[in-house]
Amino acid sequence: MAAFDIDFPDDFLSELLDTDFDEIAEEALRDTAPLLEKSMKKEARRGVMHEGESEMVESIAVSKPKKTKTDAWIVNVGPRGYSETKFYKGKKKGRKYKVSNALKAIWKEYGIPGQQAPQPFIQASVNAVKPEIEQKLQEAYNRKVGEK
Repeated sequence: MAAFDIDFPDDFLSELLDTDFDEIAEEALRDTAPLLEKSMKKEARRGVMHEGESEMVESIAVSKPKKTKTDAWIVNVGPRGYSETKFYKGKKKGRKYKVSNALKAIWKEYGIPGQQAPQPFIQASVNAVKPEIEQKLQEAYNRKVGEK
């Protein structure tokens, strides 16, 4: 749900430093994605109004880094799975149909007109961890390039 976009020309690092960019990108994403996951869970918990929303918070997880068809490296951090319970007027009930935890996160982020005020947490989670992620990215780069 949160995104970082870094654009390098084709083989820029490979030619310049004789280093494989794919190795650096994959390792950097593997090192930094858990930081964003932890931050997103922390920020989402701040807006939890009832037990049903904590189910959405606990479903936040990290996917494995993967390379796209356009050679971009991505990792997804966000809610997974479906909610089978709901809270209505303070009471827990079973749902007639499952609701995606990602949809519940969207409701939390943007609100539901006339029912629920927005309680944004996605950008706050990115902003909270951005300096630490940038440091980890630099460390991954330095390890592969050989700088200390």
